[in-house]
Amino acid sequence: MKPQVDVGIAFYGKPYQTIVTIKSLIQHSGQYIDKIYISRERRQPHNDYIGIFKVVDYFRNDPNVRLVIHYPYHHLGLGVIDLQRAKNDTSWRQSIMYQYALETTKKNYLCIMHNDMLFHDDMIGIMLQQMTTGPENLIGIGSIGQCWSCPAGSDWANKCNPHVYEDFVPTYQEAMEITEAYATPRQQIQKNVISGGRVHIMPECRLNEYCAMINVKSYRRETIPDGDIGCYGGNWGGVDNATVWSHDVYQKGYRFKHLRLEDYTRHAPFDSTSSGTQANDNRDLYLRSEANAREYIENNYGPIKFSGYVQFANSVDSIKRNAWLTIIHTYGYLKGLVKK
Repeated sequence: MKPQVDVGIAFYGKPYQTIVTIKSLIQHSGQYIDKIYISRERRQPHNDYIGIFKVVDYFRNDPNVRLVIHYPYHHLGLGVIDLQRAKNDTSWRQSIMYQYALETTKKNYLCIMHNDMLFHDDMIGIMLQQMTTGPENLIGIGSIGQCWSCPAGSDWANKCNPHVYEDFVPTYQEAMEITEAYATPRQQIQKNVISGGRVHIMPECRLNEYCAMINVKSYRRETIPDGDIGCYGGNWGGVDNATVWSHDVYQKGYRFKHLRLEDYTRHAPFDSTSSGTQANDNRDLYLRSEANAREYIENNYGPIKFSGYVQFANSVDSIKRNAWLTIIHTYGYLKGLVKK
């Protein structure tokens, strides 16, 4: 039997794009995949709360897909900074993106990814082969860096890229000078990170979450609650998710292996902006992207036929969500009365 990995997906809307992600992933890498963990964010874009139930229903009779659905207790978004609470509060910590799967999987390796991917080759098989034959300090494989926004990247000073990021080791002064010299999209945040002592790897450098494989044993050893490094899916005052985690594990002697994402998959292929994030705030773009993904499914995998489960599950979920909101609002009202 070939070695197996689990997959962790953060679900923030985009049910049809999620279906494409899973279908194309299984098509090319299914032989290596056991469970697929999906954490549905407590809040969903454009009130698309029914989406997760479409995904569950679509794969209900598919023997090749084993879904584990997780409903986080909190909605934390991108601004996770409370390290002490994350260490001590399990439900809060496991509401951080990808953390539930990273704590729960029984596999040696977990592949985390976005839910708007279209695979055209076996990326997991390649990552697994390189991970199992790599050095002991190899903690993750995937695309490295966010060079488009890094002052050392090819669009700016052109001193660094994913293949040489280990060799480009600036001093604090050099890092600050190059950051001040180029008006990158997140210049001020980068300066703040460098001022805080995180110089190399550079503030934008990370193991990218679009699709990456992580050594679970090493991750748990160094990351809270067992270690002292903030979770992969948190911001922790960095420029983006996983940038602080990537820096801190790198400083502890761990290393990453770069794979060119585009050789195996496309990110946001149904989004006309190719960003995957603008649709979160643009309802028309969101709906167009979803319509494009649904058309792709029906053209390549056949007609979509949802059962009555979708509406039923959504109705139950709606009642629970509304009840929870009522409790929160009532608590806030009573707290205000007490203060008076």
